[in-house]
Amino acid sequence: MEKHKLTVFLITGQPGIGKTTLVGKIAANMRNQCTLQGFFTDEVRENNQRIGFDVVTMAGKREILAREKVQGNLPKVGKYSVYVENFEKLALPLLNISSQPTQLMIIDEVGKMELLSKRFEEAVRMLVLNEQIALITIPLHTNKRIGLVEFLKSYPQSRIYTVNHTNRDSLVRTISEDIIKSIP
Repeated sequence: MEKHKLTVFLITGQPGIGKTTLVGKIAANMRNQCTLQGFFTDEVRENNQRIGFDVVTMAGKREILAREKVQGNLPKVGKYSVYVENFEKLALPLLNISSQPTQLMIIDEVGKMELLSKRFEEAVRMLVLNEQIALITIPLHTNKRIGLVEFLKSYPQSRIYTVNHTNRDSLVRTISEDIIKSIP
């Protein structure tokens, strides 16, 4: 059986373990190695309390992804109202690989909030099927099966890294080296 070349690097772990921090360190490592594109999900805090999340591009553009205590008719995930339109406006153009060549796509994360956008879900599937090299964070456990997460985990060209307190620093080098081996 032919071994598949890795193209999808999945990072998972408990909430708050440092998945986004790990992706940020890997991206910083890779900046001189390849072209990067994509986004991070950034926790927004006020008075030491988390009040929501923003989506932030590699270039530093920022949009509100979710906030708590919002009036209006936005979809909700837990206590957060999700700004799907803002997310799509910022994230979807980044995932269009035909617009410019990118060697590594960063997607932090594929979770319940982001998956309120069916257009996002389809864009991620297309990236993977077109063999775009991608570093993606996914939830460790979900109450309900998430189709896109299951697809990513079972994709033959993917590898899953589970982050914990013991390995999160060493994974920066391990994952960076694995990605470099996959870049043409």
